[in-house]
Amino acid sequence: MPNPVDKLKIKNTFIPKAALVAQTAEAAAAVPIRNKQDQMIAIWDFPFLIGRESRLEISKNGELLVKERFKHSFVNNKTNDLYLVDFGKKLQISREHLLIEQTDDGRYYILDRGSKCGSEANGTRIGSGTEVERTEIKDGDTIILGTPSSPYRYIFVVLTEEDDQKA
Repeated sequence: MPNPVDKLKIKNTFIPKAALVAQTAEAAAAVPIRNKQDQMIAIWDFPFLIGRESRLEISKNGELLVKERFKHSFVNNKTNDLYLVDFGKKLQISREHLLIEQTDDGRYYILDRGSKCGSEANGTRIGSGTEVERTEIKDGDTIILGTPSSPYRYIFVVLTEEDDQKA
């Protein structure tokens, strides 16, 4: 008799826990090709670390070339789970910018990781000279990486079985 299939384990392996949905063309363009899925970034596990891709080069034609990082190893030595490409002349995204965490009671927070420009979640500024280093976020909240005028804006979406409505 075959072993029983653990459908919950399979589902939890393939369905992300949350997502970030790009709200601007710049935010969508910042997402590395290997993470892109209709301008959405899947979050499979927490904490989820976000930072700037620093492996960029200028071509002979003056074009920006991205050398993406592929972190697939058995040793967890990554700096970020997501490396965004910051195309701005004034950088908005730090190499180690922020992290999104889920607490044991099911709440979500963003924490600044020493970023130069800080971040914002629904009007609350964190990091970069503020006294706030952590703020709670909820399903449907907007997260801005960088200054308030930064184009790197994403909506945080929690994916749960009971949450089938739009954020």
